[in-house]
Amino acid sequence: MSNELFQINYILKTLQKNNSTPQEEIKLVQQMIEYAESYKKALIKLSSPDNQQPHTNIQSDLKLKKISEEVFLYKPVTVKNYYDGDYLERFSSMRTSDLKTSGALEIHNQFWEAHEVTSGNIFASLPLELVKNLQAPKLRRLNWVEVQVDIYEIDSETQAKLPHHVIHDKVEKIFSDYLLVREVYGNIPMILHYKV
Repeated sequence: MSNELFQINYILKTLQKNNSTPQEEIKLVQQMIEYAESYKKALIKLSSPDNQQPHTNIQSDLKLKKISEEVFLYKPVTVKNYYDGDYLERFSSMRTSDLKTSGALEIHNQFWEAHEVTSGNIFASLPLELVKNLQAPKLRRLNWVEVQVDIYEIDSETQAKLPHHVIHDKVEKIFSDYLLVREVYGNIPMILHYKV
Protein backbone atom coordinates (compact mmCIF):
# COMPACT_ATOMS: atom_id res chain seq x y z
CA MET A 1 0.00 0.00 0.00
CA SER A 2 2.83 2.44 0.81
CA ASN A 3 4.17 1.85 -2.68
CA GLU A 4 1.28 3.94 -4.03
CA LEU A 5 2.28 6.85 -1.78
CA PHE A 6 5.88 6.53 -2.89
CA GLN A 7 4.81 6.57 -6.55
CA ILE A 8 2.62 9.65 -6.01
CA ASN A 9 5.53 11.42 -4.33
CA TYR A 10 7.88 10.40 -7.15
CA ILE A 11 5.46 11.76 -9.78
CA LEU A 12 5.08 15.03 -7.84
CA LYS A 13 8.86 15.47 -7.73
CA THR A 14 9.04 14.79 -11.47
CA LEU A 15 6.33 17.37 -12.13
CA GLN A 16 8.09 19.93 -9.93
CA LYS A 17 11.21 19.74 -12.10
CA ASN A 18 9.22 21.44 -14.91
CA ASN A 19 11.13 19.69 -17.69
CA SER A 20 8.22 17.73 -19.16
CA THR A 21 6.02 18.54 -22.12
CA PRO A 22 2.31 19.20 -21.44
CA GLN A 23 1.48 15.75 -22.86
CA GLU A 24 3.99 14.08 -20.53
CA GLU A 25 2.58 16.04 -17.58
CA ILE A 26 -0.95 14.91 -18.44
CA LYS A 27 0.25 11.30 -18.51
CA LEU A 28 2.00 11.74 -15.14
CA VAL A 29 -1.10 13.32 -13.57
CA GLN A 30 -3.21 10.43 -14.87
CA GLN A 31 -0.77 7.93 -13.31
CA MET A 32 -0.94 9.86 -10.04
CA ILE A 33 -4.76 9.67 -10.10
CA GLU A 34 -4.58 5.91 -10.67
CA TYR A 35 -2.17 5.46 -7.74
CA ALA A 36 -4.41 7.61 -5.52
CA GLU A 37 -7.45 5.51 -6.47
CA SER A 38 -5.52 2.31 -5.75
CA TYR A 39 -4.43 3.68 -2.37
CA LYS A 40 -8.01 4.69 -1.56
CA LYS A 41 -9.28 1.18 -2.42
CA ALA A 42 -6.58 -0.40 -0.23
CA LEU A 43 -7.53 1.83 2.72
CA ILE A 44 -11.21 1.01 2.29
CA LYS A 45 -10.39 -2.69 2.15
CA LEU A 46 -8.20 -2.43 5.28
CA SER A 47 -10.92 -0.64 7.22
CA SER A 48 -13.48 -3.30 6.33
CA PRO A 49 -14.43 -5.52 9.31
CA ASP A 50 -14.27 -8.57 7.03
CA ASN A 51 -10.59 -7.92 6.33
CA GLN A 52 -9.26 -8.99 9.72
CA GLN A 53 -10.46 -12.61 9.98
CA PRO A 54 -8.88 -14.03 6.79
CA HIS A 55 -5.47 -12.73 7.83
CA THR A 56 -5.64 -14.71 11.06
CA ASN A 57 -6.62 -17.90 9.23
CA ILE A 58 -3.95 -17.46 6.59
CA GLN A 59 -1.19 -16.91 9.08
CA SER A 60 -2.21 -19.66 11.51
CA ASP A 61 -0.76 -22.52 9.42
CA LEU A 62 2.18 -20.47 8.13
CA LYS A 63 4.65 -20.44 11.00
CA LEU A 64 7.20 -17.65 10.69
CA LYS A 65 10.03 -16.57 12.93
CA LYS A 66 11.32 -13.02 12.62
CA ILE A 67 15.09 -13.37 12.59
CA SER A 68 16.31 -9.91 11.63
CA GLU A 69 15.58 -6.34 10.64
CA GLU A 70 17.83 -4.82 8.00
CA VAL A 71 17.99 -1.67 5.92
CA PHE A 72 18.07 -2.25 2.17
CA LEU A 73 18.51 0.09 -0.76
CA TYR A 74 15.55 -0.43 -3.05
CA LYS A 75 14.68 0.87 -6.51
CA PRO A 76 10.90 1.08 -6.85
CA VAL A 77 9.04 0.42 -10.06
CA THR A 78 7.52 3.56 -11.56
CA VAL A 79 4.39 2.12 -13.17
CA LYS A 80 1.34 0.45 -11.68
CA ASN A 81 1.08 -2.50 -14.08
CA TYR A 82 4.71 -3.53 -14.33
CA TYR A 83 3.92 -6.85 -16.01
CA ASP A 84 2.41 -5.05 -19.03
CA GLY A 85 4.60 -4.84 -22.11
CA ASP A 86 8.37 -4.82 -21.72
CA TYR A 87 8.54 -2.62 -18.59
CA LEU A 88 10.32 -5.19 -16.41
CA GLU A 89 12.88 -5.83 -19.14
CA ARG A 90 13.61 -2.08 -19.35
CA PHE A 91 13.62 -1.83 -15.55
CA SER A 92 16.12 -4.67 -15.38
CA SER A 93 18.40 -2.81 -17.80
CA MET A 94 18.11 0.35 -15.66
CA ARG A 95 18.90 -1.65 -12.52
CA THR A 96 22.00 -3.16 -14.13
CA SER A 97 23.10 0.24 -15.41
CA ASP A 98 22.63 1.79 -11.93
CA LEU A 99 24.62 -0.99 -10.31
CA LYS A 100 27.45 -0.70 -12.86
CA THR A 101 27.54 3.09 -12.53
CA SER A 102 27.74 2.88 -8.74
CA GLY A 103 30.26 0.03 -8.72
CA ALA A 104 27.87 -2.27 -6.84
CA LEU A 105 27.06 -4.81 -9.57
CA GLU A 106 29.42 -7.52 -8.31
CA ILE A 107 28.24 -7.11 -4.70
CA HIS A 108 24.61 -7.27 -5.85
CA ASN A 109 25.19 -10.40 -7.91
CA GLN A 110 27.07 -12.17 -5.12
CA PHE A 111 24.32 -11.41 -2.62
CA TRP A 112 21.49 -12.58 -4.87
CA GLU A 113 23.38 -15.71 -5.95
CA ALA A 114 23.52 -16.65 -2.26
CA HIS A 115 19.80 -15.82 -1.83
CA GLU A 116 17.76 -17.41 -4.61
CA VAL A 117 14.53 -15.52 -5.24
CA THR A 118 11.57 -17.85 -5.77
CA SER A 119 8.80 -15.24 -5.94
CA GLY A 120 7.89 -11.70 -4.99
CA ASN A 121 7.30 -8.20 -6.26
CA ILE A 122 10.57 -6.38 -5.52
CA PHE A 123 12.84 -6.14 -8.54
CA ALA A 124 15.89 -4.19 -7.33
CA SER A 125 17.30 -4.18 -3.81
CA LEU A 126 20.49 -4.72 -1.87
CA PRO A 127 21.39 -4.63 1.85
CA LEU A 128 22.67 -1.17 2.68
CA GLU A 129 25.38 -2.65 4.88
CA LEU A 130 27.06 -4.17 1.81
CA VAL A 131 27.28 -0.86 -0.05
CA LYS A 132 27.63 1.75 2.70
CA ASN A 133 30.80 3.57 1.67
CA LEU A 134 31.07 4.60 -1.95
CA GLN A 135 28.21 2.88 -3.75
CA ALA A 136 25.24 3.86 -1.55
CA PRO A 137 25.35 7.63 -2.25
CA LYS A 138 25.62 6.94 -5.98
CA LEU A 139 22.63 4.58 -5.86
CA ARG A 140 20.60 7.16 -3.91
CA ARG A 141 21.31 9.71 -6.65
CA LEU A 142 19.92 7.13 -9.11
CA ASN A 143 16.58 7.02 -7.21
CA TRP A 144 17.31 4.06 -4.94
CA VAL A 145 15.78 4.61 -1.51
CA GLU A 146 16.38 3.17 1.95
CA VAL A 147 13.71 0.80 3.19
CA GLN A 148 13.34 -1.21 6.38
CA VAL A 149 13.13 -4.95 5.70
CA ASP A 150 11.88 -7.54 8.20
CA ILE A 151 13.37 -10.97 7.57
CA TYR A 152 11.37 -14.05 8.52
CA GLU A 153 12.42 -17.68 8.46
CA ILE A 154 9.74 -20.16 7.44
CA ASP A 155 9.38 -22.88 10.04
CA SER A 156 10.54 -26.37 8.96
CA GLU A 157 7.15 -27.81 9.98
CA THR A 158 5.45 -25.41 7.56
CA GLN A 159 7.88 -26.39 4.81
CA ALA A 160 7.14 -30.07 5.32
CA LYS A 161 3.38 -29.54 5.51
CA LEU A 162 2.74 -27.05 2.70
CA PRO A 163 3.85 -27.14 -0.95
CA HIS A 164 5.80 -24.13 -2.22
CA HIS A 165 2.91 -22.70 -4.25
CA VAL A 166 0.66 -22.72 -1.17
CA ILE A 167 3.34 -20.95 0.89
CA HIS A 168 3.72 -18.42 -1.94
CA ASP A 169 -0.05 -17.76 -2.02
CA LYS A 170 -0.21 -17.28 1.74
CA VAL A 171 2.82 -14.97 1.80
CA GLU A 172 1.34 -12.91 -1.03
CA LYS A 173 -1.85 -12.41 1.00
CA ILE A 174 0.00 -11.40 4.17
CA PHE A 175 2.72 -9.13 2.78
CA SER A 176 2.20 -6.44 0.14
CA ASP A 177 5.88 -5.89 -0.77
CA TYR A 178 8.04 -8.96 -0.36
CA LEU A 179 10.50 -11.47 -1.72
CA LEU A 180 10.33 -15.16 -0.98
CA VAL A 181 13.94 -16.38 -1.05
CA ARG A 182 15.96 -19.47 -0.30
CA GLU A 183 19.33 -19.00 1.35
CA VAL A 184 21.38 -21.29 -0.87
CA TYR A 185 24.08 -22.40 1.58
CA GLY A 186 21.72 -23.38 4.39
CA ASN A 187 18.73 -24.21 2.16
CA ILE A 188 16.64 -21.95 4.38
CA PRO A 189 13.45 -20.40 2.95
CA MET A 190 12.92 -16.84 4.11
CA ILE A 191 10.57 -13.93 3.54
CA LEU A 192 11.95 -10.44 3.10
CA HIS A 193 9.13 -8.01 3.95
CA TYR A 194 9.89 -4.57 2.51
CA LYS A 195 8.18 -1.79 4.48
CA VAL A 196 7.77 0.60 1.55
